[in-house]
Amino acid sequence: MTNHTAKAAGPSILIERETKSPLLSTNPYRIPELDGLRGLAILLVIICHYVGESVHTPLDFPIHQLLSATIVGWSGVDLFFVLSGFLIGGILLDARSSPHYFQTFYMRRVYRILPIYYSWILIYGVLISAGLWLLPGRFPVSPKDLLQIPLHLFFLQNLTYSLTPFQWIWFSVTWSLAVEEQFYMLAPPLIRFLSERKLVYFLGATVCLTPLLRAFAFRYLSEGYYVSVFTMPCRADALACGVLLAIAWRRKTVREFLSKHPQLLMRVQLILFFGFGLLLWWLAHPVSLVTLFIGYTWVAFLYSCLLLVTLTQPRGSIAKVMRWKALRGLGTISYCVYLIHFAANHLLHRFLLHARPQVYNPQGVAVTLLAFALTLSAATVSWHFFEKPLIRRGHRYSYSSAAGE
Repeated sequence: MTNHTAKAAGPSILIERETKSPLLSTNPYRIPELDGLRGLAILLVIICHYVGESVHTPLDFPIHQLLSATIVGWSGVDLFFVLSGFLIGGILLDARSSPHYFQTFYMRRVYRILPIYYSWILIYGVLISAGLWLLPGRFPVSPKDLLQIPLHLFFLQNLTYSLTPFQWIWFSVTWSLAVEEQFYMLAPPLIRFLSERKLVYFLGATVCLTPLLRAFAFRYLSEGYYVSVFTMPCRADALACGVLLAIAWRRKTVREFLSKHPQLLMRVQLILFFGFGLLLWWLAHPVSLVTLFIGYTWVAFLYSCLLLVTLTQPRGSIAKVMRWKALRGLGTISYCVYLIHFAANHLLHRFLLHARPQVYNPQGVAVTLLAFALTLSAATVSWHFFEKPLIRRGHRYSYSSAAGE
């Protein structure tokens, strides 16, 4: 995993009520295109890990360079961040006067996030324990591998920067889940207690100051390289962009303006894509000041605009792509896919080929495809028999009444 790379903890938000048209309502939770955007986000991350980061140097130079460029799929994490800011921010904005505001929000998050995540930690603990006490010396694990468990239980893994090989395989992608959980702790009180104007000022300042914070951390802190990439304050601009979009979307004048001027939005999107292309060299290479000061925020703007285009132009080509059944299905199971896909690929390559992931020969490609298929199968089973029932249980908690009332 590169220093850019991340998850997107992008848990699917359970639908709260129907919306027939995104242009007629502020409630976006029933818009199918949003599942498509989640599907795009996790697909970008998978391409980054399964192709961009895999060994392909033996291939011809042009093909090798092309595959290397796919490492910018790490930006799918920022798409997850924008979506989380938009959806979570929207839910909290709509419920900010609820007497059960905090209880309902956090209990729903508990049912959505913790069961599958803690199950993943439990499997890790069982494997490490078996390696240490049942099969000593057979696997490259040590008691130090168990020390990561408390950090992950409390979503503090993005604050430590030393991982053993097995910890890295199992947990490295979860730094972004920690970022999102830390966002879930801060967003509810801010949205509850700040006026809308003060909230907008705060979010705007966050977007403006976060690149400066990243650059400062990178340049002057002893662990600045990791702090600038993996900590929540240094990735807050994408989350803030999402919440700002949620605030704007709840203003009828904004929705009407965007729906009446689709060409303006498309021009902005093209400018952002062009800028992304100009930044591609830095985005596809190890983290630099250019990436930290310009790249991350530019990517956040790009995906924010993509979200707006998708919402305001439901008959456009982008929205049609986001409604593809396969993409929406991938978005629905994206949380589990994100958690397990990285470990599945690495462990299968090590077990079957005794090598790190590779895509330069038929055997490597076959194992990579097998890892992808097994990941999708496991995530589908998890969604239908584990996650979905738990989400329904979590939605017994209502913003209009407490559970059981």
